Amino acid sequence: MTSFACATRALLAAPLLLALLACNSKSEDTAKAPVAPSIAVNEAPASGKPAAATPPAKAPVEEPSAAAKLQDYIGCYNRLDGRAHKSIERYATWVKNMKTGPTGRESVVYGLYETDPESTAKCKTSFATSAAQKPAMPALDAAGAAYIQALDAMDTQVTEANNYYSRDNYKDDKFAKGKAMHAPLVASFEAFQKASSAFSDQLDVENDKVLAAKLADVEKTEGKQYTYYRMALMARAKALVNLLGEEKFDVAMAETRLSAYEALADESLAYAKAHKDGRDIHWSFFESSTEQFRQTAKERFRRVRDKVPYNEGDRMIMQTGSGWMVEGSPQKLLKTYNELVDKSNDF
Repeated sequence: MTSFACATRALLAAPLLLALLACNSKSEDTAKAPVAPSIAVNEAPASGKPAAATPPAKAPVEEPSAAAKLQDYIGCYNRLDGRAHKSIERYATWVKNMKTGPTGRESVVYGLYETDPESTAKCKTSFATSAAQKPAMPALDAAGAAYIQALDAMDTQVTEANNYYSRDNYKDDKFAKGKAMHAPLVASFEAFQKASSAFSDQLDVENDKVLAAKLADVEKTEGKQYTYYRMALMARAKALVNLLGEEKFDVAMAETRLSAYEALADESLAYAKAHKDGRDIHWSFFESSTEQFRQTAKERFRRVRDKVPYNEGDRMIMQTGSGWMVEGSPQKLLKTYNELVDKSNDF
């Protein structure tokens, strides 16, 4: 059975840069970074969150329709995905055995969080429109269709279950309906999580193409200045968090990516110090977040490199969905990464 312990997620940002971190069934308390360089938007509090970023004023190198197509998919992902995962996580906090379901003897019954069927319906329509647009992106379009279909099915199950638990109906039927609803509800969770992971992977692939082309164009036409450093830092931060977000990772590769991020961060600090007159008002906030991300990335790296285990207190905190409070945890890393994304999206 799929793990339901994904506590933090980084969501997508604009067609310029983006980053995806989805739940990963490989490890119980780790978020999967669906690979490669880009930006993201977070959904409060530590998760993946905020509105999608505004596309850059300068026309992207890629055909505009490619960016527009991605933006529609990304916008829906941002609005819907984190909320759906949080509903799953909420249910899993009190149903101790997800295979067998509620027993009726639970001391605390939290129910679920509502999803957003209305937004799902709107995105279902826009996804069909986007899929018909050029350029053709067969893998992404297919993944998007599967994603929105799985979410639509899950919305139906969650709405029924939420009504049941929020109205305390389980107190009247001795959990009879709760027990009957469990299997189809969990089946919808699993189908959604699988579709979410596949969709995020394909969004990542297509968006990274846009990012690489845009970054190269900015460097060629404008040189290394604020826009370049912001984009490049987000790309390296994403590449780093994708790796460090795993429960186990290649330490040598992580050290290389961490060094690359730090070198670029130091280079951007030096540039900002020498070019204060042209500094965007938001740069100082972004700069502060790059430093915070640097710190938490190093904490995460050291924990794995030095094989430092989580103590009992750490594990208890992580099980409650507050892993962002634990030093060196994937959740804390993702929280600071999402905050970095938010600051980048403020430009």
